[in-house]
Amino acid sequence: MPPGTTPTLPVKARDNRSCRSRGGVAQWRPMDTDARWHHGHTLAAGQVAEFKVWGELIRQSMGELHVFLPLRDLGIDGVVHRLGDGAYIAVQVKGRTELTPAGQVHITVTASSMVDDTALIVAALVDGEQLGPMVLVVDEATFRRLAAHDVVDGREYLTAAFEMHSGGTSHWTPFLVARERLADRFGAAAGLGIAKDGDRGAAPLDRGREGFLGEAEVIRRLAEAESLNLFRPFPDLETVEVLARHVATRRFLGVQVKTAGWDERHLENRVHIRRSSFRPTPTTFVFVLSWDRDEGRFQDDCLVIPSTEIAGLGRIEGAWFVLELQPGSQHHRRLDVYRKPLQSLARTVETMFA
Repeated sequence: MPPGTTPTLPVKARDNRSCRSRGGVAQWRPMDTDARWHHGHTLAAGQVAEFKVWGELIRQSMGELHVFLPLRDLGIDGVVHRLGDGAYIAVQVKGRTELTPAGQVHITVTASSMVDDTALIVAALVDGEQLGPMVLVVDEATFRRLAAHDVVDGREYLTAAFEMHSGGTSHWTPFLVARERLADRFGAAAGLGIAKDGDRGAAPLDRGREGFLGEAEVIRRLAEAESLNLFRPFPDLETVEVLARHVATRRFLGVQVKTAGWDERHLENRVHIRRSSFRPTPTTFVFVLSWDRDEGRFQDDCLVIPSTEIAGLGRIEGAWFVLELQPGSQHHRRLDVYRKPLQSLARTVETMFA
């Protein structure tokens, strides 16, 4: 069974024991009800809830919040990038499609799926075409502390039950957010993330194919590192094109990938970075790869440049920062200090988290 999923068949819990935490003290009691999980239904509801949550955050923030989705499932459903201050927020989304007879949303997760105390759990009712009127937003550490703890067949489950209105005396009440205020809970200020596009012009050369090859190569290289969890933005609208999260330290490193194609007739080349959407931060780097068109392969080295140093290295041409490169040679002029072996790119990034 995949990690973090619940049983596909009804599990009789009458002969098991349950632990519920009251006042910080664990209390064990026999369970006298059937615990039933419908695996396929739960997965479908969770997937629908995820994309509705991402949609609400993007819509409400008007571009201030960007969403990154994982390329490998390590317990985090997505990362929300707050452009105003550059913060990254790890998120798990939990969804249900119906209320209990008591009018509550019950969210049950395996304790082993709680992988990051600082990550936010966003739990919601999927009510037709939209989320329910109230959404639970709470960090994993608090969820673990307040949830009911049940043990079924040796596996520990955590359950939260909340209603679709504010107020009341439930210990979940302080963490309930009106659906239309969801982006506020993530610290969004609508409109701050919108780039002014008045000076946008066409790129001097369409490098779409070579750019895609470069991004795919960086992802492949970084995937070699077991310590890194990789994410891609959907849609791809910001500086960061590949996001790496260190599993142990839970820190983030953003990457913009640039690919300079070259052949024997065109040794001199340039890298163009759009100024209007470029947001340099200490946690964002620009990786520059060189693609040998004649041989159909990447050069053995690449450039790893802090985004905060780009403005001082390039020159301005209209809507662009321009970096002058000399692909195919052993030197990159002033950029040579940033040169790293492409083969050890994963190790290079791992050391950047130290």
